[in-house]
Amino acid sequence: MSRATILLVDAQPALREAVVRVLATIPRVRLESCQSDAFAAALETHRPRVVLVASGDAQGDWNALGEQVPVAAVGSDAAHEDEIRAFRQGLAAHFALPSMADAMGEWLRTIVKPSPGIVIPRMVAQSVSMQLLDAFVSRIAASPATVFVTGESGVGKEVLARQVHARSPRAHGPFEAVNCAALPETMLEALLFGHAKGAFTGALEARAGKFAQAHGGTLLLDEVTEIPVNLQAKLLRVLQEREVEPLGGRQARRVDVRVIATSNRDLREALAEGVLRDDLYYRLNVFPVWIPPLRERPEDIVPLARALLRRLSSNVLTDLDASAQKRLVEHDWPGNVRELANVMERAVTLHDTERGSVIGGEAIWLDLDMLMPWGTHERQALDATDQDSSDLVDENSTPMLEQTLQTQESRVILNVLRESGGRRKEAAERLGISPRTLRYKIARLRESGFAVPSAGN
Repeated sequence: MSRATILLVDAQPALREAVVRVLATIPRVRLESCQSDAFAAALETHRPRVVLVASGDAQGDWNALGEQVPVAAVGSDAAHEDEIRAFRQGLAAHFALPSMADAMGEWLRTIVKPSPGIVIPRMVAQSVSMQLLDAFVSRIAASPATVFVTGESGVGKEVLARQVHARSPRAHGPFEAVNCAALPETMLEALLFGHAKGAFTGALEARAGKFAQAHGGTLLLDEVTEIPVNLQAKLLRVLQEREVEPLGGRQARRVDVRVIATSNRDLREALAEGVLRDDLYYRLNVFPVWIPPLRERPEDIVPLARALLRRLSSNVLTDLDASAQKRLVEHDWPGNVRELANVMERAVTLHDTERGSVIGGEAIWLDLDMLMPWGTHERQALDATDQDSSDLVDENSTPMLEQTLQTQESRVILNVLRESGGRRKEAAERLGISPRTLRYKIARLRESGFAVPSAGN
């Protein structure tokens, strides 16, 4: 899947950094920058999905461009005069950062997300277990009942949820997703249920929540077991009454939403520990679906890798040679399909173009390869393909230092969490970071396919 390009015009470093922080919350986007005198060339080169222009320099008439590409002004001030000037110039919106970061993020997501009519590829199902699961998904899709999808992190729970939506009568309605593990309680409550103007500091306008936005479609509650217990009571009421009351509001709104929940936790443990309310569990668990980990269905590894390869390369790369397939099949995939997707994205970047459309073993870099002495991976790949050792790449090739450091940081965090028995507060103190920062890093670890120890007291 290609990344949507956001073009930022005439931004100073501080403003660019604020925009980058917003974009970090939006998947599959990339940022390009230019000055106004190079705007026409940048527009042709990058073909952006959205243009952001520094509000102080947003001169000229943007109406004509707005018909093709949405344009918004960004700045540091929330002056009413700036907003009026932006709209007079034909801009779609004006955002002051960081105070309006959430609003800007939501606006961008509505533009860059796939349209409701997009064709979602069917699940890759070569193994018997996945073929049976695929048939089950088709059967339950027609029902409006809730679905509870469980399985290890990175196994494809959101993919299955999108399949349920795509095969249902709600397919042309909205599909909204919320990562329940990534937000503090107050923000999560406002995001789910919406809020009235003045409901809390910074609530300058009323905003509909995800339940209202998903009306007539499907709402995915990703990692629902991470929702605080007291907030679960409000969620249960919405599921029972089919109406939602915004934070700080006085009037409830009827909603027609099919809910799909996911969790990578053992639900029996979650219930026993009081992390998940019994009544909410039974309300969500009408159709329980468990996705087996990738290591238990090796027949799916190579077909999945091919499908990911074609998608990530826009069908330029189509297959893997015997050495590449061997490396993939022999790996145990602790990060499941998400880890496989990372490996294939690396393969697209590291592919030797002289090999044509086929990926070789030298382009398959697993996470552990990133921590080996440089040159080790190349020697292994060349041994696998019976090439002469004299063909080794230049030992001075640039190492992927940033990714290596991120992997090392991840291992430290996971080790401390295990030693702390999953207690977030204790782990944060030992790591020397705030609990909020740790919560953010844990959410990133889950997104990268790592199995994070369950939360303790």
